[in-house]
Amino acid sequence: ILLGNTSILDYNERAFYLNIIRIGHDSYLFQGTVEDNLKMGKEDATREEMIEALKQVDLYDFVKEKGGLSMEVTEKAANLSGGQKQRLALARGLLQNGKFYIFDEATSNVDVESENKIMEVIKTLAKTKMVLLISHRLENIVDADQIYVLDGGQIVESGTHNELMEQKQQYFQLYTVQKDLEETRKIV
Repeated sequence: ILLGNTSILDYNERAFYLNIIRIGHDSYLFQGTVEDNLKMGKEDATREEMIEALKQVDLYDFVKEKGGLSMEVTEKAANLSGGQKQRLALARGLLQNGKFYIFDEATSNVDVESENKIMEVIKTLAKTKMVLLISHRLENIVDADQIYVLDGGQIVESGTHNELMEQKQQYFQLYTVQKDLEETRKIV
């Protein structure tokens, strides 16, 4: 497996984990301040870097209202919504500035506004970083360079969105059903 142009076997364990950032639906935030949580991504992050990361994920205004970087994050981040938790975890990941980002259902259980912002950041990151996006919401992956469809832990299809839609197999069926359900929800 290559990470950029380097085999992952050439990385020592610390460098490996510094270069691979995972942001999942269950990203953990620590009790402390927003600054404490952001510095878990980059210990020597400057105030300006942290503010910029919060702005990138559209969380800066909220944090500023609640005390800025000194805003307390309670145990299990109970004082944040699901979308705010995800965006704070994403800001931490941005500060880490790895080479490879894994987004594992990073938009599940978040509000539409947060989902849109997270996807905007992912698409921007994908221009300069390697990104693996794992998602059951297929609308989020239509712009991916390569889509892999898994069934029972096996890759059963791969291609771009357009290629997979033309094949009219499993991806086509899943995408069409999801799209129909989303359209039905809009009407109701």
